[in-house]
Amino acid sequence: MPKPHILFATAWREADTDSQRIKSGVVDPGYRFPKPTLFVNVSTPERKKTYLLNWLSARPLWISQVDIRPPSKFPSPQMWRDFLNTIDTDPLPSTKTASTKLAVRDILGEAIINSAQGSVGAPQEITWRGMQGNPPLSFMRSLLWELYELNFRYELYALDRALVPDHWTASDEERLTRQGLLYGIFPGASGLVMWSESLPCHPRELGLCATDMPTSLPYFRNFCQLLSAWPGAPARLQSPIELKGRDDTEVHKVFSLACHFYVQTAFDFLGRQPSLPRIFQFV
Repeated sequence: MPKPHILFATAWREADTDSQRIKSGVVDPGYRFPKPTLFVNVSTPERKKTYLLNWLSARPLWISQVDIRPPSKFPSPQMWRDFLNTIDTDPLPSTKTASTKLAVRDILGEAIINSAQGSVGAPQEITWRGMQGNPPLSFMRSLLWELYELNFRYELYALDRALVPDHWTASDEERLTRQGLLYGIFPGASGLVMWSESLPCHPRELGLCATDMPTSLPYFRNFCQLLSAWPGAPARLQSPIELKGRDDTEVHKVFSLACHFYVQTAFDFLGRQPSLPRIFQFV
């Protein structure tokens, strides 16, 4: 699995998860993309291959749909598991399991369901981002990292639109400014979708999760600026953040503050552990 980012992981460990804090109905708590752990907790290699084939078949269309025309409701982990396990395209019987699968079909849509039919007519070798195998370890690690990253990016986007809607609806200029700030949290030039971005070859290419502070600082500044507009944001997030020579102690404190605020706010509105970014290193 990709290594957790220490500050985000600590923030979640220290979050207040009292159910009384949860504000339901503001942000849909479903998962924009499959939870990475679904691919890990699979009983057989053949089942894992089915999961991979189904996700990779649906991946381009679903990412585009989430980015351009997101549904009002997203699947739960169980719904994603049903989808990855292959949903029969024939009419389903009237059972509880069938009802769940019909709900998945309603959310994902017929095109997504029809694109993912497991090993039926599938090639022997699975190919993704130039990697082949059934699957090789590097393939699985990279795919899991991408799922963590996609879930984090689109949950952050959903929370921002819900908590500061005026920044997204006041005017086209305001919307583009806010969108640019959001995109500036991540490296590359393809926004949230990572279409044209190659996988990181070095931890320094991770933007917000880069292993050295000078590299991560520009992305971190944008993250703090985005969060500073949220209700209840700490005032410190609105102040300029600068490195003082080799001493990054103060920046580290502000980064920790931002992570704690983000994680707590995300839990309050999602009612669950938020999806958090991971480092492109593996354990």
